[in-house]
Amino acid sequence: MKNFKFWVKVCVFNFFLVSVIGAMMRYNMAFSLPGFNHKFMQESHSHFAFYGWVSATVFLFVTKYLSENFPKIDLAKYQYLMISNQICSYGMLISFLYGGYFWLSIVFSSVALFTGFAYFVFLLVDTKSNKNPEIIWLKSGAFFATFSAIGIFGLAYFSTKKDNFEILFKASTYFYLHYQYNGFFLFTCIGLFLILLKNSGIQIQEKFNKTIFWLLFFSCFFGYGLSILWIEMHPILYGFFVLISAIQLIGAFLLLNRIRTTTLFKKQNSIQKILLSIFGFAFILKFILQSLSAIPVLAAFAFSNIHIVIAYLHLVLLMGVSLFLICLILHHTKIILTKILKISIILMVFGIVCNELILGLLGFFSVFYIPFLSARYWLLFVSIAIMVSIGMFFKILKLK
Repeated sequence: MKNFKFWVKVCVFNFFLVSVIGAMMRYNMAFSLPGFNHKFMQESHSHFAFYGWVSATVFLFVTKYLSENFPKIDLAKYQYLMISNQICSYGMLISFLYGGYFWLSIVFSSVALFTGFAYFVFLLVDTKSNKNPEIIWLKSGAFFATFSAIGIFGLAYFSTKKDNFEILFKASTYFYLHYQYNGFFLFTCIGLFLILLKNSGIQIQEKFNKTIFWLLFFSCFFGYGLSILWIEMHPILYGFFVLISAIQLIGAFLLLNRIRTTTLFKKQNSIQKILLSIFGFAFILKFILQSLSAIPVLAAFAFSNIHIVIAYLHLVLLMGVSLFLICLILHHTKIILTKILKISIILMVFGIVCNELILGLLGFFSVFYIPFLSARYWLLFVSIAIMVSIGMFFKILKLK
């Protein structure tokens, strides 16, 4: 694949910019950042994280995979998609930071959305006759990314009538987030993980792969109901969603147990072992928390506590997906692991784990009305640690 090293650097730099905006938000919460609107920073941060970092890196590694396994595919269209995604990502970064939702930011986000549609169509057409176990995961991830757009259209419609349709507006938000986090991010990461296993000489049996896939696909498709348990619903429907939570938990444990029995860890260096271990922990914890949300008391607490919601989103996006993508970069690029590079990754892991712990404590203490006034300063500290670690990682990143 042409310019692979260049695109790796671009993706890591984008991850650094995500951390910069995150640190700015935490500074604004702890002190004050004149001239910046906190809500605008939040919208800029989330959109750039989704498109500039995660989507960009996914496009990169999927394109690399296609270039190595499908030599007859014209990769130029994927390169154009990556360029379009970058233009839109930086457009959203700046426009949302400047004015939140207005005509320019909506234009950039719309074009980015249609770029994702094109990626799904290209992937379907180019791999339609291929039966590799990872393909079904990659295509399903792209499908869920496209399917999540229904939530975006709902947000666009109900935002003008938010006072009358507040529940539908909130439900549209959760629709988008559910199929992005639990669909696009998760299924694509599993597909990329199977590619990593294959590169390490480990094959997953086709029958087992399909069993796990359908368990998780079915539970993800209908699992949106677990994100809207705060809406009153019929007991039968509620029972169905409880069943869905059990199905996805079974699928997750079966997959994790199968991976545990492979020789993958023996073939990784110490840093990759750390990153994969944390990704596995975040992966299974995500499903456990989703299943626990089926308990009415816990669901009411979780959905009404902003710290718990943010902790869950960071668990998936930062502790799970982002650290896994860093692991993939180390695996696919033959990076020279210098001592400083190892320190930067360990610092990154430390900051991300501490971020989760502090957010979790904030949510727990709020139940018992225990004040945690210094939390905003600790969150600022770990945000700066994450920003510095990613900056170090980018600066000393040397690709063979």
